[in-house]
Formats: sequence, structure tokens, C-alpha cells
Amino acid sequence: MMGLWSCLVAGGCAAGGWLNGSASLGGDTVGERGTVRVLFINNTPHRAIFTAGVYDPSDQDTNPEFVQFSANTSGSVLEGNASSAIIELPCARAISVGTRGLLDLVEANNDAADLEAAALIEGVGFSSAALGEDGDDEADQGLASAKAFFIGSDFPCDALLIVRFEFNDLGPEPFLIDFSYIPSENTR
Repeated sequence: MMGLWSCLVAGGCAAGGWLNGSASLGGDTVGERGTVRVLFINNTPHRAIFTAGVYDPSDQDTNPEFVQFSANTSGSVLEGNASSAIIELPCARAISVGTRGLLDLVEANNDAADLEAAALIEGVGFSSAALGEDGDDEADQGLASAKAFFIGSDFPCDALLIVRFEFNDLGPEPFLIDFSYIPSENTR
């Protein structure tokens, strides 16, 4: 009940009903940020094509920390039925997988030549095309809707964030994004 009271008194709540502005960004001293570790697991037989990253939605001037996966062999590739390496990123107010807000910030703050253009799609695309140097990044198998997860209501800093791509047996889209985390205090 105290969390809801804080939310009402402060006059603003983020998705999930908790005040994101009061959630700790980790770190050992004031102003320092902790980290989050992110693992992407592709539980489909198709290559995943996407841009994901961490950022503060209220800060439109700072370049977000992000990763891109595509079908181009010169970049990162997330094949079907595979997982990424664990990626360490600074803790931020949100982690996004293909949301328009993240994509706009990535495009506005980076040279287009340094980006995987095909990975700048809303959501996650899935492809069964052959992997090649120039890669066919067309999402010929369908898409999963973009998702954002927020500090405080969805995850704490210093946690391992697990983002899974799954078949969507119940919804209109063929794929979905599932999210969970393991807090840093966990001994597993």
C-alpha cells in the first residue's frame, strides 16, 4: 500500500502503477548507475531481427545504450533456438525491445552508416532466409510487437534480465516477447 500511496502523492505513475522516478539506478555512490545484464533467448526456429536497449524516456538528448541483431554476418546474429551472450548495460529507467521511442533516439543520435538499418524495426522480426554477408533481413515469418519494461515496476538494477521470443498461440500475431528477471541477491 505504501508504494501506491507514494505514487498518488507524487502525482505521477508509470506503467504498472509505480513511480519510476524513485527507483534506484544502482551504483554505490550518489549519481552513479549500476548495471543490468540482459540475455536474449530465441525459442523459435527463425532468426530474430531487432534493436533493443536501455534509456531514460524523459531524456531525449542522450544516446541510449543499445544492441542490434540482424541477418548480416558483419553484425550480431540471433539464430533460431539459440541465445545471445549475456550483455551488460548501464541501468536505466527502461529497457526496450523495438519500441518507437528507442528507435527514434537511436536514429537521432547515431550515424546511419553505423546502424543495421534492417534491425531498426518496431518489434522483433523473424526470418528464415539464408544467412549471408549482405543478409536478407526481411521478416518473412512475421513480427512480435515491441515491448518496454520499466525500472521499479518490472525490474531492479543489478538484475539479470531475460527476454524470450516465443510463439504466440493465443494472440493475433505469430510471435511474442516474454520477460523475466533474476535479482542480483539470488544465489542461483
